[in-house]
Amino acid sequence: MYAVEKKFEIEMKLKREMTNIQELKAAAKRSSSLASDVCNVLGACEQRLQQLETAVLPLYGDTARLQQIHHNMEHTVTALDHVINYYMVSRDLADIIQAGPHVGSTDSLNIYLEALDKLAEAQNYFNKNNPQSVELENINQLYNAGVLKLENAFEELLSRNTRPLSPTSLMDMIALEEDSSVDSVSVSGGNSTSSIALETMRAAAAWLSAAGRPPAGPLLAIRGPAALNSLIAFKDYLRSRSMAASPLMRTKNILHRTDSTQRRTSKIQKVLEKRAINIMMKASQTLEQSTGLAIGPRRSINDSYSEEGSDAVDEREAEAAGSLAAALCRVARREQRHALGLVPLPRLAALLAALLKDCLALLAAEVERVCLRSRKAAARCNAGAAACWALAARLQRLQPDMQRALHPASPAPYAALLNSCTHHCVRSLEEWVEGVRGDSAAGAVDGTVHQLAAAALAYCHALAAHMHVIGPALATEAWYARAASALTASDRNALMLALYMRKVLAQLNLSLRNKSEQYPDALKAIFLLNNTLYLLQGLQRSGLLDILMLAEPECEANYRDMIQDYKNSYIQSWNKLLSHLVLDEPLPAKLRDKDRQMLKDKFSAFNREWEDSTRAQRSYSVPDAELREALKRANKQALLPPYGALHARAAAAAFSKNPDKYLKYTPLQIAAQLDGYFDEAA
Repeated sequence: MYAVEKKFEIEMKLKREMTNIQELKAAAKRSSSLASDVCNVLGACEQRLQQLETAVLPLYGDTARLQQIHHNMEHTVTALDHVINYYMVSRDLADIIQAGPHVGSTDSLNIYLEALDKLAEAQNYFNKNNPQSVELENINQLYNAGVLKLENAFEELLSRNTRPLSPTSLMDMIALEEDSSVDSVSVSGGNSTSSIALETMRAAAAWLSAAGRPPAGPLLAIRGPAALNSLIAFKDYLRSRSMAASPLMRTKNILHRTDSTQRRTSKIQKVLEKRAINIMMKASQTLEQSTGLAIGPRRSINDSYSEEGSDAVDEREAEAAGSLAAALCRVARREQRHALGLVPLPRLAALLAALLKDCLALLAAEVERVCLRSRKAAARCNAGAAACWALAARLQRLQPDMQRALHPASPAPYAALLNSCTHHCVRSLEEWVEGVRGDSAAGAVDGTVHQLAAAALAYCHALAAHMHVIGPALATEAWYARAASALTASDRNALMLALYMRKVLAQLNLSLRNKSEQYPDALKAIFLLNNTLYLLQGLQRSGLLDILMLAEPECEANYRDMIQDYKNSYIQSWNKLLSHLVLDEPLPAKLRDKDRQMLKDKFSAFNREWEDSTRAQRSYSVPDAELREALKRANKQALLPPYGALHARAAAAAFSKNPDKYLKYTPLQIAAQLDGYFDEAA
């Protein structure tokens, strides 16, 4: 039973498998039929595609050839239009070029510049491709005319916007020298060119520079004289101010100030002016000679000492020269900023150097003139000779600003100017010493302070203000370098000035000793005493003594020793008078005839010598009140004791029938007369 079921199951499986095989065979047959159909279709498509390719490929070649022909035609048309423009440019731009550039604005100028650029482009084309073309000649003529008109317009615009700076503008710029905003103020205040005009000029200049024709010539021809005229006008302005500030001009102005309704003849006016000027000059000279003081504002203490020298420098001249240098610095900065953008940077240095050449020459001539006048003043021992050092200090302070203003031009001309000024200043120092050595002016008849001493003190005081300039200048001199090497000082500049002051004062002391030889013994001592005390007090009062002690530590003690020696010399001048108060032999109790005669001779000689001395010494001058009183006390101590003793003994003895003839003065009268010494000049 089991076997039958198993067999039945197997047969059923076999039957199913046979059925599946039949279905697979049928499917394989269908698939083969479909594959055959697809292959037939694909073969037909391939055949048709081959036929299509054979028909289309020639069309592709023809299309490519047509596209290349079209591209070539377009390129040819474009090139032809471009070339035609070159042939038409002279006719198209003739009206613009003939009208010239409009410099009212940058936009209108750019239209003209674009026209010139087109002409330049056409020039390049014809020069390269057809240099024999007649059109090239037309373009060259039009281009050259256009460039010439542009240059003329630039020059006209430059001239219209270039004016010399007024002296008052320059004065304002100089006054703001130390202000932090000086650059902006100076440029805005002194720039006569509007921003639109400047931009227009820069556009024109940039085109001309690119075309190989930079406008350096017009800039030099127009801006150079304007800068020079600015300085000349400023110089004249300073000179007029200096003249107006002088005492002589003020005197004339006072004489001119009268009621407008009053009518005067010019002849009377001239006479009055001449007389007034002569009176003022004589009065000032008299006061200065007797007191050593200067009369009038801004005058040196020794002006009258060298007033006969017309070449004596005035401090206003040195100040004016320094102001001229400051003005040149401002003008140079102005020209530097104006030239930026108008010429290529490589040409800027040469342009600035040429543009400011005459200005620097004017400043150099003015500095040279002041320095030479200062040296002449130094040779005459005028304290105003120190003005050249004020000028050198001003020039030195301006050097950094001047270097910036001249950049990129070389600062060598200004450096040479400064070196020349310093050289003159150093030479003036030695000439001042030589002037002291060779001074031949006699002392005053009253023995007062000699004006040479007053001038020397004023000169040293003026030099001390410029110690920072004098020190380095003297350090280059061999003698001062050797002398300074033997001394130690924290302030090298002060040491250099101390060495020079020592030289001046040593020569001054020698000169004063020589001048004192013209006086009698008493007045000689008074003269030397007055001058030595005046120098010591002046050195102390001005602070110069501290500087001098760097080179001569014992200078104050030396001066005080000299003063004491001169006091002793003055007291010793009474020795001749005192000799009449010394008896040859003691008086006996009972006078003999020869004793009486001896007393008569002694008192007669004393009275005569006393009266002569009194007349003379009343006119002696001792300006210092303390010294005057000290000398009076010393005179009393030297004269009154011996005179009082002899007078008392003679009064007690009957040596004459007419004693009043010999005993003319009592000790009290002698003391009173001694109190009157030096009063007339004091």
